[in-house]
Amino acid sequence: MASSAAATMAHQMPPMSIPPMPRIRPPRMLKGTPSPNTNPQPPGAVPPNRWWVQGKWRNPASNASKQQSQTQARQVAKALRHETHGLDIYAYRHVRTNQVVYSLTRTLQEGKILKQLVFHGKKTVPAQIRPDMWAPYFSIHFPPTPTGALDGLFAFAKLRELSLQRQLSPPDDLIRVTQEDIDVIKSKLGTPVELQELAARDRLEGRVPKLGEILPKKLHARRLMDQKATSVADAAFVLEWITAGPGPLERLTELAANRVVKHNRRTKRARRRINQIREYEGAEEEKIQDRITLALDKKDPTDKSHLPLSPKALAQMSMDLHGVIDGDRLIEVENVNELREAVQQWESFNEVNSKNLNMELWAKRQYVGREAERKAIQEWFELNDAPMTEQGSVWKDVAEARTAAFSEFDEKEGKTLKVDVSDKEKPDWAENTEVKMFWSDLNDGLFASAWPKNVVHGSLAPFGVAKALPPGRPQMFRGRVVGEVSSKSVHVIGSGADDGWMPKNMAKASAKEPEPWTKPPEEDQDGETGQGRRRDGQEARDTTTDAAAMEAARRDAELQSPGLWGRVRGLFGGRKQHVV
Repeated sequence: MASSAAATMAHQMPPMSIPPMPRIRPPRMLKGTPSPNTNPQPPGAVPPNRWWVQGKWRNPASNASKQQSQTQARQVAKALRHETHGLDIYAYRHVRTNQVVYSLTRTLQEGKILKQLVFHGKKTVPAQIRPDMWAPYFSIHFPPTPTGALDGLFAFAKLRELSLQRQLSPPDDLIRVTQEDIDVIKSKLGTPVELQELAARDRLEGRVPKLGEILPKKLHARRLMDQKATSVADAAFVLEWITAGPGPLERLTELAANRVVKHNRRTKRARRRINQIREYEGAEEEKIQDRITLALDKKDPTDKSHLPLSPKALAQMSMDLHGVIDGDRLIEVENVNELREAVQQWESFNEVNSKNLNMELWAKRQYVGREAERKAIQEWFELNDAPMTEQGSVWKDVAEARTAAFSEFDEKEGKTLKVDVSDKEKPDWAENTEVKMFWSDLNDGLFASAWPKNVVHGSLAPFGVAKALPPGRPQMFRGRVVGEVSSKSVHVIGSGADDGWMPKNMAKASAKEPEPWTKPPEEDQDGETGQGRRRDGQEARDTTTDAAAMEAARRDAELQSPGLWGRVRGLFGGRKQHVV
């Protein structure tokens, strides 16, 4: 009895839940910690059809090899972009809202674009970027020099700042109701008769805004998001700002001197920290150069630690960076060799260091220049409300004031650089300030009142193309190898329609221009032009010739016709008799 009671009691007791055991994860491996996955390729014979991936010889079709190939392709593309970082700026426009965003790459990068979109209300910022809703608007290309890269990054930052400032702190006349806005709202409410009925019933109150008040929420957001015209004006303003600044060589000299002065003012502890940072940056630069060689140089057949780039990755890099595919590498990548030569020329020309620079005099000279610029800006806005007018721009006055102040300072105080560099040969790009702008529609450039003289405008290609080296003799264009088009994509912004990269027959869609105007022919006393008389005579001769030819053909047909009985004999297998 007791045993049966004990057995039933165990089944009647509610089950007790056992608490879950906490999962103990291994500590995260710090960066730089030795790991079997990072072991280098061992010396010796290489197994056939195997690659050294994650510390083992693996099949190229394995998941580890595929993952390593994708990671390597991203690293190589990023390293190549780093080489020409800042030389190009690409603007994209939303096809519905006319929002404009800026990018340093030809392809849209979602993480970079979403940061530029300002929240103006519900459904004004998308959850993700749809490439089909963004169209290329214009692109800005700076010369492939160290100064060009600095100017490009400066312009990119200022364009984004101006766009953000206009949306967060818009001018008052932009967000006020105008008569045109009232007419548009009324047209959406109904016909004039329906509006009269609504007004008679007092149903228009609150539905039609008053003149001069703040725009309604949706219309307010739509007005602020429309940046199609203002982005062009911002581009002209920033390029005028850059053009009126110091020249390429002067700007690099100023930058190098400021670095020397700033480093001299640091403490010993700060200098040690900066030296450590420079060492780290040097190591990272070596990694970047190693990754660049994977795309530009020929592969070592004994090196199996780096997988070859896939055709898809090469095509994408060819579209984005304008390089010709030659097997498993890229050749003639745009602006890479030119920029490297420009950097070498600057390093051989530069003489600015702590021994050759009078730091106190340089700091005083910089202060005099800034004061002259500040006074010029103040005097301009005392007379004008806008930075650019038909008479000129504020930056021209600033440039003149700065040049005059520096000339006067050098005459009084002397040169800040102890070494005379006037006898040294200047780099080839010392006077190159040309900036190229390509437009999807050249008429959009009219949104700006004026453009600097050094800006060259052109048409933008409708899409991006990838090129591969043809099997035969490669063609040359302006001293560069030109390959054949291997693929294209509308989601990659194109280059100039006539810069040699896009074939002319493919770029015609974006370069439709009206036929050139020709002077009409002069009329004589009879009111008929000589061209008209020639045309009439030619038409008369053509008519006579055509009539004679038709008559001769009719006679030949009648002579060669077999007649009725001949056709009947032909039906029964008889030979057709030609009447002569």
